[in-house]
Amino acid sequence: MKIKILRLILLGSMFWTNACKEDLGTTEPLSSDGKGPGTVNNVNIENGPGRAVLHYKVPTDVDLSYVKARYEIRPGVFRETKSSKNNDSLVVDGFGEEKTYKVELTAFDKGENSSLPTVIEVKPTTPPIISLANTIGLIDDFGGMGIIVNNPSESDFRILVSQKVPSSNMERPISTFYTKVKNISFNIRGYEPEPVTFVVVIKDKFGNTSSPIVKNILPIEELLLDRNLYRAIKYDNDTPPLGSGRDIPAIWNNIFGDDAWHSGNGKMPMSVSFDLGKKVKLSRFKYFQRTSSNSFIFDHYNLKRFEIWGSNNPSSDWASWQLIGTYESKKPSGLPTGQWTNDDIAYARAGEEYGVLTSAPEVRYIRVKMLESWSGLDGGQISEMQFWGQYKE
Repeated sequence: MKIKILRLILLGSMFWTNACKEDLGTTEPLSSDGKGPGTVNNVNIENGPGRAVLHYKVPTDVDLSYVKARYEIRPGVFRETKSSKNNDSLVVDGFGEEKTYKVELTAFDKGENSSLPTVIEVKPTTPPIISLANTIGLIDDFGGMGIIVNNPSESDFRILVSQKVPSSNMERPISTFYTKVKNISFNIRGYEPEPVTFVVVIKDKFGNTSSPIVKNILPIEELLLDRNLYRAIKYDNDTPPLGSGRDIPAIWNNIFGDDAWHSGNGKMPMSVSFDLGKKVKLSRFKYFQRTSSNSFIFDHYNLKRFEIWGSNNPSSDWASWQLIGTYESKKPSGLPTGQWTNDDIAYARAGEEYGVLTSAPEVRYIRVKMLESWSGLDGGQISEMQFWGQYKE
């Protein structure tokens, strides 16, 4: 009896295995013949900035897996791009020069057998790294050099700045900036108004490097404005403080942390105004958050988005004020509100620095227009604000 049962189990197992094989009948067999698929042909090339799009006829082999492009972007550095059998095009990129490059197109089957390579030539148009190097603006700026970037392709770039050491062939690294936005500006600060030579090199994400850009700069003198000249201005349509201990002079009393101007009741946008004491050509400023508790940092009523307005003939009417700039607080870690790193805390306590465009008008009176707090609640707080520039009277 046991033998009969065992035979029935074995027969059932064999039947199930055969049935599964039939049900799973392979429609795309793996290649075991060692032969590669047909070659890639009928290639049409669409050249672009530092790249090319290749359109081709896909081999008809039933076991085709993908098409691969292999190419050298600079001596000894190769890139590969793959495209599945369902596509009839692929992109080759990373080219750092406007010249002819060879590209090998090879088809592979599911057994990784390869076709004979089809060799073509592409000639990309001006790569983004060259376009940026040709258009980057390096100008005399307050306390150093201004860097103006026009990056219409929104490519990833590193901008490396160094300073030539006088009476030598050496260079001293100064700073590295990262960008992938269309338009942005950076500043090198901390220099006396004496001639200095900077060297700028641009690198892209593919490791391509621009030729060095050498620029002689004469930094414009800037001063930390004298806070003892500041005076409060109170308009009916400005936001009243939360209380006497949170009034306007707290913005410049040189006490950091908990001591802060704090808005009273109201709705966004809110504003607060004060007098710098003299007409000034502003170069930059620092905004200090209320940081007496870590729970306030990049949270609570600390400013996330705001505007700086200036005037020489101020009134409560906004028509007499000119926009200096629109600014946004950025948390270095990018973590959600309520979360922060030690770097976030250190960054906030050091003050967030913002530049002022050289095209901004000379002004004596400042109005801070608060648009959004980090918590999203209606209200704002300023522990301290420091301004730099040149007095014009």
